[in-house]
Amino acid sequence: MLSSGELAQVTGSLAAVREAAQASDGRPAYDLLAEAARAVHGSVELEAKLAWTVDAARSITRATHAAYVCFDDDTGEPWLVAGSGVALDDLALVRLSRVFGPITAGPVQVDDTRLHARPRSGRGTSAIGSFLAAPVSARAGKPHGALLLGHTDAGHFDEDDNAIVVALVMHLGVALDNFDTMVGLAELEAAQREVVHQLQEAVRPPMPPVDAVELGVYYEPAEPEAGTGGDLYDWVVLSDGDLHVAVVDVMGKGVAATKDALAVTHALRFLAIDGCPLDRMVVRADELVRVQSPELVATVVVARYSPESGVVRLVGAGHPPALVVSRAGDVREVDVPGVPIGWPGAGSDQVVTLTLERSQTLVLYTDGIVEATKDIVAGLDALAHAAADTARYPARHMARALVERALAGAARRDDSLILVLRRRTAPVATDVHRLGPFEYRFTANPAAVPLARHLFTDWLEHQPVDQEEVADLLLIASELCSNAVRHATDAPGAAALRAWAEGDSIVVEAEDDGAFPVEPLAAGLERPPVYAEQGRGLYLVDALADEVATRVEDGRTVVRCVRRAVLA
Repeated sequence: MLSSGELAQVTGSLAAVREAAQASDGRPAYDLLAEAARAVHGSVELEAKLAWTVDAARSITRATHAAYVCFDDDTGEPWLVAGSGVALDDLALVRLSRVFGPITAGPVQVDDTRLHARPRSGRGTSAIGSFLAAPVSARAGKPHGALLLGHTDAGHFDEDDNAIVVALVMHLGVALDNFDTMVGLAELEAAQREVVHQLQEAVRPPMPPVDAVELGVYYEPAEPEAGTGGDLYDWVVLSDGDLHVAVVDVMGKGVAATKDALAVTHALRFLAIDGCPLDRMVVRADELVRVQSPELVATVVVARYSPESGVVRLVGAGHPPALVVSRAGDVREVDVPGVPIGWPGAGSDQVVTLTLERSQTLVLYTDGIVEATKDIVAGLDALAHAAADTARYPARHMARALVERALAGAARRDDSLILVLRRRTAPVATDVHRLGPFEYRFTANPAAVPLARHLFTDWLEHQPVDQEEVADLLLIASELCSNAVRHATDAPGAAALRAWAEGDSIVVEAEDDGAFPVEPLAAGLERPPVYAEQGRGLYLVDALADEVATRVEDGRTVVRCVRRAVLA
């Protein structure tokens, strides 16, 4: 925002420019200045913005030399940033700015530089007959830099040129102030995101190592800028091997609601570890939490899962019904009635017991998922249909897909969380005997990928593998081969596909002799943008495999994937 004094200066400069343009016998100074101003305030990169300004100033004033300089913070010495008609090794304008400065104090106009003594001016300065410079003022007081103009003829620049340049640098100063503000805001936003990320990492428990279980969770806050809210989850393995899972929805939003949700999840975890009976857990949590937070209100659902038997026991307190989803896409609701924490008579009405069969999925969620459309019944139906559609998704991607589908096109006004728990056990034993390891070495040619897939398919057909898993295993192998072809050299046998059985798991490896960035896979892959031309293959591999790792052996890159609970 310009001050009143700055606004008056710009107005006066523009008026002078208008007069100059009208009296210049067809010279389009005013039009060029308007075009330059639009470019200066546009969304182009800073380097292009400065280059455009220098070119515009040179065109408007018909100068033979033009440059933009910045000043060293310590010495105040100018240094060239952009030039027009100025070679990078030709610093004549910069040298003149030292002679006729200080430019930081205001515009400098020299009609005939040759009449002035210029000791130690340096190479090239004698070729410049007239000199014009103006500082680019900054809001903070210290100039951003200066615009320097020169011409081979003496007396080339007049008062109209001076007014034009002053108007242009005023525009540039405001644009650079805005740029600095945007950079500062971006840095502040990045720092805030990092704080939120650290808060999220602190309040969200790590995924517990549990055999025969696949877990996934996804969360969207009501206020995206806050990054956190009153929906929270917890999971921990108890001493008897059972998995304690809790989903909490506290009334409120933002960090304050997160604090209350933490109090509830910690109370439930303490009670679970202490051995509190499941039918008393909500009552006891209510008693503990309300001592410190008498105004707190929260709905909860608590699950106790036995990985060995697949038995799940559930208690609830005002929470939406859970869903049980089969691999075929059949969905049923499981009501877990009770009174929310913070209400009179808080507690669960009953313990609901069910058994998850192989590959069945338990879905727990908060009410933001089904209330996004303001019609709870429609929201429940939509969630059930989405769960059926995504029943074969990996657990973590199923959770994300369900949240995104629920919120698509809706006016989100509440936190939204989904937790997915899937039973992952080996298929029923058959009389099919396992084959030995598979290996196919090939030259890096796209035509080799279908052949590798065909040979791998034949190997899988002779393994006691769950037929519903074959498609995912083939996709993993195909994408690994394609990635190897992309990075390998043309040497014969530069790439290889390998596979073997480990317990109930299939291990698939691809190898190539090319350079490959292993760090992204080690950290996990984010979903590539819709417009991305590459990157989906390894994202699919990371999504479908239970474990993905990379290593380099003797200059060859190896990507290793494990798919568990697929072999009888």
